[in-house]
Amino acid sequence: MTVIESIVRDLSGMPMRKLVEVARYVHRLSETVERERADVLRETHGYLSDEDARIFEQALENSRRSEARG
Repeated sequence: MTVIESIVRDLSGMPMRKLVEVARYVHRLSETVERERADVLRETHGYLSDEDARIFEQALENSRRSEARG
């Protein structure tokens, strides 16, 4: 069972009020991740060559995919 499948299974037994809490929490996490990503990119802007920036961006994407798979 994947991490996502496990989470969905756990959510299926929760009352609507708890599902709303979970949704709000996930939304806040998502906003925080995006804000942190933007901060890192802003802080490194101008320090990386175009090629290094592309490699850095690819590494971030790969990291996100790995985290999503658990």
